[in-house]
Amino acid sequence: MTTPEVNTHRPPPGDTAAREPAPPLRTRRRFSAIPWALALPGLVFVAVLLIYPALDVIVSSFFTQTGRSIYQREFTGFDNFTRLLNDSDVMATFWRTVVWVVVVTFASYAIGLGIALLLHRRFAGRGVIRSLVLVPWAVPFIAAAFAWENIYDHRYGVLNHALSSVGAVDQPVSWLGSPSTAFWSVIVVAVWKQIPFCAITLLAALQSIDNDQYEAAAIDGAGAIRRFRSITFPAIVGVSTIVIGFTTVWTYNQFDLIYLMTGGGPANSSQIVSVFTYLSAFTFGDPTYAAAIGTTALIVLALLLIPIARIVTRRSA
Repeated sequence: MTTPEVNTHRPPPGDTAAREPAPPLRTRRRFSAIPWALALPGLVFVAVLLIYPALDVIVSSFFTQTGRSIYQREFTGFDNFTRLLNDSDVMATFWRTVVWVVVVTFASYAIGLGIALLLHRRFAGRGVIRSLVLVPWAVPFIAAAFAWENIYDHRYGVLNHALSSVGAVDQPVSWLGSPSTAFWSVIVVAVWKQIPFCAITLLAALQSIDNDQYEAAAIDGAGAIRRFRSITFPAIVGVSTIVIGFTTVWTYNQFDLIYLMTGGGPANSSQIVSVFTYLSAFTFGDPTYAAAIGTTALIVLALLLIPIARIVTRRSA
C-alpha cells in the first residue's frame, strides 16, 4: 500500500507573497476602479471645456460660413488654409508673432535671471524687495494696460516728461499712436508682466543649490563667471527650460494686453495671431477663417514646444 505524497516544500522565511493569499478578484477590481472614479470629474472637465472646443475649432476650419448661424456652413476642405497662405496680412502677422514671442520670452528670462541672482544674495530688506517683485505679476491686465497707457500718453505721460527733462526728446512721442513705436512699447509692458514669474521661479531653483559647491569652487580660485557657468547654470537649466516653455505659451497666446492698449494698430503694426484671430471672427464676421488661423497657430506653437519638451524629458530621465 502506497502512502500519499506530502508536499514538503516550504516558502522561504522572507517570501510573504507565498504565505499570504491573494485578495479576491472583486476586491482588486474595486480598488483599481477607485482612482478612475476620483479622476472622472477632472477628466470630464478637461473633455468638455478644453478638448471639445479645440476639436470644434479644428473641424470648423474645414468649412465656410454661409449664414449667421454656426450651422449655416458648407464643407470646403482646405480652402481656408489656401486662403491663409495667400493672405499677406496673415503671413506678416505670423512673422510679427514670432518676433513678439522670441523678444518677450528671452528678455523676460534674462532680466528675471538677473533679478533672481541679485535676490539670492543676502542684504538688508531682501524680503521686502522679493515681495515687491511680484507686484507686476499680481496687477490685472486691464489695470496694467490702463496704467501704461497713461505712462505712454504723448500729452501728459510720465515717460515723455522724463525724457524731455533730460533732453532725450525735443517733442512728445506718441508711443502707442505711431507704427514704428507701438509694437515695441507693448513688448516692454509684456516683459514687465512676465519678469516676476521668471525671477521667482529661478530664485527657487537657485536656493536649491548646495552652497558647499560654491565654497569648493572659491577655494579652487574660480571667479564669479566661472562659478555661474560651471555650477549655477547647469543646476537651473531644467527649471529654465520649464520657465521658457511656460513663458512661450503665455506670450504666444497673449491677447488682452495688445487688444486693450492698441487693438492691433496703428496700421496693424502691433497685431499678432491671437488678436487677428479675434478680429477675423468677431469684427470681420468670418469665424471659419478665424478657426483656420487658430488651427495653424496651434500647429506652429506645437512645433515651437517640441524642442523644449524633449529637453525637459531628457532632464527628467
